[in-house]
Amino acid sequence: MRLAIAAALAALILSACRVADGPEVASGSTPTVCDVTFKAPAGFSALDTFHEEYADHIGTRIGFEDGRGREVHAFAGIPGEFGEGMPAAGELEISPGRLGSLSGADRVWVLEWAEGGPCDPRAALGNGFSREGFIALLQEAGIVAGSG
Repeated sequence: MRLAIAAALAALILSACRVADGPEVASGSTPTVCDVTFKAPAGFSALDTFHEEYADHIGTRIGFEDGRGREVHAFAGIPGEFGEGMPAAGELEISPGRLGSLSGADRVWVLEWAEGGPCDPRAALGNGFSREGFIALLQEAGIVAGSG
């Protein structure tokens, strides 16, 4: 079961990091660099930062781990099918009046939401968390406003 979860997590990250088709950023122009608004939760350290260039923006992915086998990755402006094939698990309040879609099961969870502009979609992906633990992590990271 643990191997299946790890494989699902790897597939989600890879599908979310596919290269987009389209024109390159024009020479001399400065594209928007998408900011991942995710504060590292207590006990987590940075894994990596990944940037992907698109026609009108530069997408960003950051990752964190806690040394106990739990990981979380946050995405801004990198197109992908976050949570593809995972069961829907409700909606969470991002801020008053704005909702994100939660999907996942067991120990793998994905929250996807939009803020408007070229840096959508935005997503957070967690591995090694219960549903409640993932929501608590999103609250601590400044992504989720209320409980789900």
